[in-house]
Amino acid sequence: MYKNRRWWGLALLVLMLSGCEAAGTERLTLPEIEVSFRFEINGNALTDGQPATIIAVNTVDLAPALQQRGGYTKSEVVAATVTAAAIERIQPLLTDLSEVLSEARVLLTAPGLNDLEVAGRAGFPDDETASLAPRSGTDVAAFVKKAAFGAKLHLVPLQPAPDEHYIYEVRLTLRVQVEGV
Repeated sequence: MYKNRRWWGLALLVLMLSGCEAAGTERLTLPEIEVSFRFEINGNALTDGQPATIIAVNTVDLAPALQQRGGYTKSEVVAATVTAAAIERIQPLLTDLSEVLSEARVLLTAPGLNDLEVAGRAGFPDDETASLAPRSGTDVAAFVKKAAFGAKLHLVPLQPAPDEHYIYEVRLTLRVQVEGV
């Protein structure tokens, strides 16, 4: 009889420990994080209808945002996706996107990783801001885990003025999942 109790006790202990382990690997979705990149280029570097690539003047480090959303670190990130994207024309002033762009694609960049397209659009409205379509199912966790990551803007300009300075801002909304307890 004593042996049966010991086996039952051991079986119960194994079940409890495996339940704790399963709970420790649960994925938690953090509140969305918005990041932005600024792109600048002189008009004399652009040709009407010819694709051009601009590298963002800034990089992003998500460590502070993860810390603010529950004390998480980059090592706890298990998945991340872009859920929304937008581009805004900052300069030239009083110019709609439809007058300066026919196409735009955003790629994330980081040392040791291949560039990854995360959003894009062809055709723009008569407005200074437009949404970009995020690439569905594209995991960007590898970029989020880096010390910092940047972006490239592939665009096709329309009638660029050689003496103009073009400035665009791209905002990305990220959904980040971490390993929870």
